[in-house]
Amino acid sequence: MKEKIKKTAISIFNTNGIANVSMKQVADILKISAGNLRYHYKTKETLLAVIYSDMYAETLDYILPENTYITLFHFEEMMLKFDDLQQRYCFFFNDIVHIIKTYPEIAKQYEKSNIVRFKDARKLIDYYIETERIVPENDFINYNKTIYNIWMTSTFWQSQKLAINTASYTVNKCRSIEMLWSILLPYLTTKGLEEYKQLRKFVKLPAN
Repeated sequence: MKEKIKKTAISIFNTNGIANVSMKQVADILKISAGNLRYHYKTKETLLAVIYSDMYAETLDYILPENTYITLFHFEEMMLKFDDLQQRYCFFFNDIVHIIKTYPEIAKQYEKSNIVRFKDARKLIDYYIETERIVPENDFINYNKTIYNIWMTSTFWQSQKLAINTASYTVNKCRSIEMLWSILLPYLTTKGLEEYKQLRKFVKLPAN
């Protein structure tokens, strides 16, 4: 029953937004009593915490593989997995500011996990520098800021599409990976650009 409640809640949250859904509504759609729902999840925060725990568990494989040569496709693969996660849990990313303000414990967990991700991303960037696919950091290039820009773009990709939805404006009518590459491409070396060209030759960017 717990799993059914969770899946139903995610679907309703995705459709209506977490702020617009009460636990009673979740119970009504499941055709169970509010007391039955509270038996499994006492509050909406309890339910959201379990959903977030599942989301975080899915991201644990977004790490550097060991003892192997890591291509630029690893970056793309990680970002595509995150894009898929965002689409399946779109309510979380559309309502992220509300969630952070309303549920402080979840906000702490989310911040902590992102700090870990920033460190992992820096390791990947440093590896690409060492293998001469990305230019070294200098007085004009700060890769910690580049990583943060990539995080902001990927995290708020879903919500920005809601904010800028004009049909004639086409800049954001693409998958997030295309926008993320536009951030990273200027930093690629000649070797890195050649690898990227080979990547695009054999792996096409996904359609909207």
